[in-house]
Formats: sequence, C-alpha cells, structure tokens
Amino acid sequence: MTSKIAVFCGKGGVGKTTLALAYALRRAASGRKAVVVSSHPLHELAVAVSLDGLAARFPEAAKNLFVVHLDPKELLQDLMRRTFPSRMLADRILDSVIYKSLVDVAPGLKEFYFLSRLRQLAERRAAAGGEAPDFELLVWDAPATGHFLSTLRAAQSFETYLTGPLAAAGADVARFFSDSEAISILPVTTLEEMAIQECVEMCRKLKDEFKLAPETVLMNMVSPMATAGAAEFEALAASAGSNPALRFAAARGRVERERAAEWKSLLAAPILAIPRIRHGESDIDLLHRAGESLKERE
Repeated sequence: MTSKIAVFCGKGGVGKTTLALAYALRRAASGRKAVVVSSHPLHELAVAVSLDGLAARFPEAAKNLFVVHLDPKELLQDLMRRTFPSRMLADRILDSVIYKSLVDVAPGLKEFYFLSRLRQLAERRAAAGGEAPDFELLVWDAPATGHFLSTLRAAQSFETYLTGPLAAAGADVARFFSDSEAISILPVTTLEEMAIQECVEMCRKLKDEFKLAPETVLMNMVSPMATAGAAEFEALAASAGSNPALRFAAARGRVERERAAEWKSLLAAPILAIPRIRHGESDIDLLHRAGESLKERE
C-alpha cells in the first residue's frame, strides 16, 4: 500500500508552502497522519511560516502533522556511508574534491536521489509486513516550476542514458511519478499575468512529458471582487462612485475577473479559488482558514 502524494507546484511566491501546510494541517486535525516534504530547509521555513501554538490550538494535528526537508546531498552522503563498510573510508571519499565535484556537476544525480527518497517515504510500511503506510498523506511542497520539472525529468534521464541497476531504478522512479493513482498534482497560481502563464505552461509540460494532468488548480489570494456573481460585481462597481479606494478595488477586481475567465479557458481542470486572507491572529490561524477553503476539493 502506498501513501498518496499531493504535489503543490507553481511559480515561486504564489503561496505553495502556505497551501501545502494548510492542506496537511486540515487532514492532520481530522486524525490522519500527514507528512509535508518542504523545498525549504526547516530553519528557513520557520521564518516564513510559524507553527507556534499548534499544540494548543489543534492538539490532534500536533500529533499527526510532520514537516521534513530532504537535502539531496545529505541523502547521497547517507547512501555512501551505508555502501562502504568503513566509516573512515566513506568520510574520506565524501571529503574528496572529486566526489564533491561529481555531485555538483553530474546531471540529475541529486534530483534522482531526492525522488527515490520521496518514493520510499510513500511506500514505507508501519512495520515489517504491515498493511498500511506509516502515514496516510504525503505532501510535497515542490520547488519553483523550473526546478520542479527538472527534478521530475531526472528519473527519465537515468532510464534513457544509463544501463544496468541505475537505469532500472530510474525506470521504476519515472513510472511511479507518472502514475496518476499515486500522484495528485495541485498547481498553485495567483491572478498575476506571469504566474498564470507559467502555470499554464507547466501544466502543458506535465501532461506532454509525464502524462500527469492537474487534479485541481488552486487560484490563490483571490479578492471577493473576482469571485462575486456578475450582477453583484456590477452593483459593487457602480457603488464605488468617486471614492478612489473603491474605484481602484473595482478596477482591480475587473482585471482579476477577466484573467480568471481567460485562464479557465486554457486549463482543462477544475479550478478552486482561495480567497485572500487579510487578517489573522497567528500563522496557525491563517493556515486553518486557508485549509477551510481547500476542503471543497476533498
């Protein structure tokens, strides 16, 4: 049995990390064990989003929510230490200029071992011979679009350009990350033009190269103007009068509505609008409210 991997992907700065954590928090609060694999080192993540107060606000989630960062270089170092019987010999190799240069320049090596580890996490059993995975949900807070796609391509490169065990391993990993039964692709974008264009192009490449279609596209930080009904919006716009702030909001809302309509015509996938959250008592509160918006895709 395998844990489903929910992949939050898209342009940098569109809110992937926040929504990935919000999604996992909601599931963990309902009693499901969830692991978030972050593209950020944990000390950087702690600066961006604080989980302080989680145990007090959501004690059930605190027991079931785990956040990890997989460093590809550390994964390779661990492999080397397990491969060589002598720790001293392994450390000498790891400290060598040749090894460090190889890891930095070998195309796709770090990305391949990252995907291999992610797959291992999804396939872990609670115990030897157990029926269920260690956790029910695995969430990948993927890096920005270019790095995300190159990471997925790494396994294909190993399968195509190598032979022997590495090629076989590459084929297995590539097959796993092209399995729509194992992977849920959740692209995230804002209604900014560059973010939309990048999202559309990413979805096209995911379909053409990996046969992966987005399950739901998340339209993040959307204003109420963008989601209001047509009659309601026109009434709000008309009520702006000469108030410059309201007129600006109405003009901005009209642009968002036009972009949303154009974007929907370019993507053959369900779209879920995540409203802009203006105020919150804490980061935990913001994550909870964002998670409530995500429940519609469950």
